Amino acid sequence: MTYLYNVVVEHIRKRIDAGTLKVGDRLPSVRQLSQTTGFSTVTVHHGYELLESQGYCAARPRSGFYLTRSPPQLRDFPLDDESSAEPVSIQDVPRSLLLAWQRRALEAFGAPNPSEDLYDCSELDRTMRRILRGRRPGGEDQAEGDRELREQIARRAAQRGVLSRSQDIVITGSAMQGFNLCLDAFTDPGDVILIESPSYFPSLSAIKRRNLRVVEIYSHPKTGTDPDQFRYLVSNNRIRVALLMANHHFPTGVTYGEEAMQRIVAAAQKHDVTIIENDMLGELNYGKGHTPSLKKFDAGDTVIQFSSFEYSLSPEYGLGWVIAGKHARRLLAASYLGGYLTSDRRVQRAVAAYLSSRSLDRNLRGLRDNLAARMDRGLRLLADSLPVDCSVSRPAGGFMCWVRAPLRFSASSAISALHRHDVGILPGPVFSAAQSFENFFALNLSCPWTSENQVKITRIARLIAGSPVL
Repeated sequence: MTYLYNVVVEHIRKRIDAGTLKVGDRLPSVRQLSQTTGFSTVTVHHGYELLESQGYCAARPRSGFYLTRSPPQLRDFPLDDESSAEPVSIQDVPRSLLLAWQRRALEAFGAPNPSEDLYDCSELDRTMRRILRGRRPGGEDQAEGDRELREQIARRAAQRGVLSRSQDIVITGSAMQGFNLCLDAFTDPGDVILIESPSYFPSLSAIKRRNLRVVEIYSHPKTGTDPDQFRYLVSNNRIRVALLMANHHFPTGVTYGEEAMQRIVAAAQKHDVTIIENDMLGELNYGKGHTPSLKKFDAGDTVIQFSSFEYSLSPEYGLGWVIAGKHARRLLAASYLGGYLTSDRRVQRAVAAYLSSRSLDRNLRGLRDNLAARMDRGLRLLADSLPVDCSVSRPAGGFMCWVRAPLRFSASSAISALHRHDVGILPGPVFSAAQSFENFFALNLSCPWTSENQVKITRIARLIAGSPVL
């Protein structure tokens, strides 16, 4: 539940962030802010009392409230470099973490997926029921997927500068099925694959199962992968494939700059390296407009892009796809051999009909707005709670943020202590093939900000500070 006095607090915080209120300034009078916001004077006064209790303002007799300090600012990540040029082995995700994801109480911050309450599937459900009531579609199933769905995906890709034909696209059961298909088509056991570190951790187990050797390249929480480092690694190693997530990177939330994207694609093309681009979070940007991708700057099918509706539409309708260009037939051959052919034709037709109605764009606007608000609220809570020697990423989209704690902190050891208090985190080592980032962790900030979840943030902060977790 959101209390009105909390809205008053956020109003003052925004004025501080904008620079219109500075330490020592007198806050608007209770009556003046009441007239501006439409809230009662009692609500405004309660909001000021809350700010005063947090140490941000002080009341002076017969004068009003004055700002005494600004809200703490999150420390940013320095522009340092952490990268490995030697093949490393991938470790398994800890069993304790896998079991924790089955506990709903731990979903707030340690879940690998967005909060379920963000998604409204009512209209799509109605479309699905209509499809099910109709006659079974006639004709032969197409191995590459429903034609109308592929055309709709091609139209959406074009809005982001990716020009492809429906025959360039292969529908899969999920994003990870599409990724597995790409690995089967473009790698053999023993090949060297370049991956970001930290990396989207579900992909690491798929790489391990195929007995691929891994070279890590650091993905900086502010800038992403360094094009110069990428060029150096692909020119000095026999790298077959590079797995990159250039949009709303999981877990840092960073989006590469367009110049960096262009340079990376050019280096890959020059050295005959195939880029497998993970674009699962490509449509979860907070601002208006469309975000670019590596595929946008690809003129020769160097980039194979996979994605799904899992995060943009709903996990329940999380069909995936691969934009493969001239490699589509190669992927289809791999899908036959690997048993990836989809049998969910009616689901594909329902999603295609839903996309043609433009309903996804309307729902995406609401989803993005909610995500942006929740992420902003979460980052503010972290700024208020975490020790000053922590650093936190500033996501450009998606639902994760990346936290660096002091070296004395062990994320792996912290899991069990936090689980006892129904608090979840994603420890840094699961995002690295070499089990790096022991003092790092990721937080899923897409949850509703209930009082219970706010308390959980303070428990994480207390553990980092070395205090007892209450």
